[in-house]
Amino acid sequence: MKRVLIDVNSVVPYYVSGRLAGVGRTAMELVQALDRLESLPFEIGLYSQNMKGIGAKDLGTHFPCHHLYLPHRERVNRVLKALPVREWLYRYDLMHIPHNYELVHRPDRCVVTIHDAMFFSYPESFLGHEQARAVIPPFARQCRAILTCSQNSKQEIVQYMNIPEEKVHVVYWGTDHELFHPREKKSNAYCHNDPFFISSSCDIGRKNTISLIRAYEQFARDQPEHHLILVWRNPPEEILTLCSNSPLLRNRVHFARNISNEELAQLYSDATATFFPSRYEGFGLPILESMAAGTPVVTCANSSLPEVGGDAAFYTDPDDIDAMAQHMREFENHHYNEEELRLASLKQASTFTWEKAARETVNVYQTCLS
Repeated sequence: MKRVLIDVNSVVPYYVSGRLAGVGRTAMELVQALDRLESLPFEIGLYSQNMKGIGAKDLGTHFPCHHLYLPHRERVNRVLKALPVREWLYRYDLMHIPHNYELVHRPDRCVVTIHDAMFFSYPESFLGHEQARAVIPPFARQCRAILTCSQNSKQEIVQYMNIPEEKVHVVYWGTDHELFHPREKKSNAYCHNDPFFISSSCDIGRKNTISLIRAYEQFARDQPEHHLILVWRNPPEEILTLCSNSPLLRNRVHFARNISNEELAQLYSDATATFFPSRYEGFGLPILESMAAGTPVVTCANSSLPEVGGDAAFYTDPDDIDAMAQHMREFENHHYNEEELRLASLKQASTFTWEKAARETVNVYQTCLS
């Protein structure tokens, strides 16, 4: 039977700090969804690499776990690129790199997940995008197939990386519907039982949280009931100062730091609406998680966001502070049919599942193995 080896090194931070970025989260969810499928037409093994032995075995799947006790560092990986060590040890037919890029000896035996082409279309220097532009395209061109999570990302990968369209497969991510679902409302530590709007994955860069804060400041002139909760682990000092110095924002804008997934799911469910004014996303997990909780979303009609939000979301320009504030007023004054919006959100979210993503990934593996 053919063997597929999945590199799970992007999941390792979860077992060190308890947190994962979007790339690691989606890798973990995909592997666990693959584990729940029955009668796979090939063997799957998991690969991790570090000196502490953390990684594949900690995922708790039924898949064989292979760990290489070497530092996961560029200097070491350059040696692994030059020598077929992983090929000798694990005898795989296909290797899946779910984190954009890796130094490997046989890229022609690889499937790579490229989450977006932001490093071309919306580059941010502090994220190392210059290096990404240099190394990802030649690696991707050598790989057997490319997975990505939206049609927008596929178009940009084809456009910017000079890759044949038929080589790029769109597999939409899912969400954990057992975690993100409508819940009984609870009091919270930020605004107790008062109504609130929420935004997660906050940043002052492309996430554009500053525009949301300015919109709330405009909205707050009417002395509304709604607060604003920002799920932001480490907000910069200038944002904290802005919110503490403004009488319209003070005690009305709250920062939820270091919260658990369970707490996030509860906040989504309790919120009147989620605001996600991002300027660019490869997918937009906060939109999907919010909708799975039955909460309507206000976001922007750029990049992949309309693919996730569909007809259920409201869309504004990321710089249109007046429009964001007006949506807040409409929710505040109950001008929207809240039950209709809740049902539309749930319906849209129901089309995105990790089981579906796993089955479509299996189809790509089979195509490559054949």
